[in-house]
Amino acid sequence: MAEPLHGGRIHAMARELGHSTEKLLDFSANLNPLGPPEGVMELLRNADPGLVAAYPDSDTPSLRAALCARHGADLDSLVLGSGGASLLFLALRALAPRRVLVPQPCFREQPRAVAACNAELVPLPMQDLKLNLQSLDVSGGDALLLTNPHNPTGQLLSRTKLSIWIQDHPDIALIVDEAFMDYARAESLLPELLARPRTVILRSLTKFYAMPGLRVGYAFADTATAARMADLQEGWPVGQLELLAAEAALHDRGYEKLSLAAFAEDLPAFEAELRSLGLEPLLSHAPFLLLPVPVSGTELAGRLAAEGILVRTCAQWPGLGDGYIRLALRRSPDRGRLIEALAQHL
Repeated sequence: MAEPLHGGRIHAMARELGHSTEKLLDFSANLNPLGPPEGVMELLRNADPGLVAAYPDSDTPSLRAALCARHGADLDSLVLGSGGASLLFLALRALAPRRVLVPQPCFREQPRAVAACNAELVPLPMQDLKLNLQSLDVSGGDALLLTNPHNPTGQLLSRTKLSIWIQDHPDIALIVDEAFMDYARAESLLPELLARPRTVILRSLTKFYAMPGLRVGYAFADTATAARMADLQEGWPVGQLELLAAEAALHDRGYEKLSLAAFAEDLPAFEAELRSLGLEPLLSHAPFLLLPVPVSGTELAGRLAAEGILVRTCAQWPGLGDGYIRLALRRSPDRGRLIEALAQHL
């Protein structure tokens, strides 16, 4: 079973296994286990057909105002895009670095994006799978790409320590991927970091609101970089239904509170369930766990897939290896099925 670039390949795996998607239990995609907000689903069910008969309203003032109000940022620093991956490519094109420093292990989309933008990736190995800012040597590059909380380890760098480190390194371009920062909002670098030149902060709407089939994401940048990103971006980067769904999701504050409460309950419970099997997941501040396993992670994933359970393999992740799998956070009944299967195969 070839390792995919991304998790969440539920349609491809259903075809490969001969199952319907409804029979698959997906622990490979880091999505809110509560599913999309009801307001988003209602919007899609009742959408006016005329919405697809006209070009999208890319100005979308109400969505832009909502995002900027949430993060305390100015409108001219916001860039909308068709998901976090497309905005990463766009940020690299706008900053045009020659050598990009990337802590490893890293999300596999990052090396792909760096290569596509004709830059050289300079790996920064993490000691014991932890990023230590004090020992971070950035002299070999002109841009740094960070993920906070980190994917795949779940490590969270504190806002205070990271801000001090950034102040001490004013000359390097910076991209910070905060795709999972909804679960640790007090540690976000927004909006203060936007006064720094050559700086981009990537955010996600599809992960926290569990709607990856609707490709919409956003980034904030210093005004000059944001303008450059807008100049390089294609026309109508986000569809009208996606724009409206994003706005509906943002306004559902009840969903946010329920999601954060579930996360606070489910993550420690999941860690305890895995430890009951003699396993030691890495401490995480994100809705996933990186799990060392005493067997080939690829072979284990294949056996689990045969039972309709999908997990994320790590053999081809830069800086990691086949002795790990990554598990998305899900609710108790789903976790019980996974724990039972792991107990059998381990």
